[in-house]
Amino acid sequence: GPSDRQAAGGGPERRAPTAGGVDANASKDHLMSVARKLDVPGRSSMTKPELVTAIEKANDRATRKARGD
Repeated sequence: GPSDRQAAGGGPERRAPTAGGVDANASKDHLMSVARKLDVPGRSSMTKPELVTAIEKANDRATRKARGD
């Protein structure tokens, strides 16, 4: 299913940002678990939206590293 509210309602004509593949609808506990696996610093004091953003950034870094960028 869609990763966030924006992804759920959009077609190609709607160009608003989404959560970049992070399940923004997941529970905070789940997001904390993902952030722990990605070793996101400061995760224990983050809000749910901050966790989504931090996980997205960590995923982007991991992708760049895997591609050798």
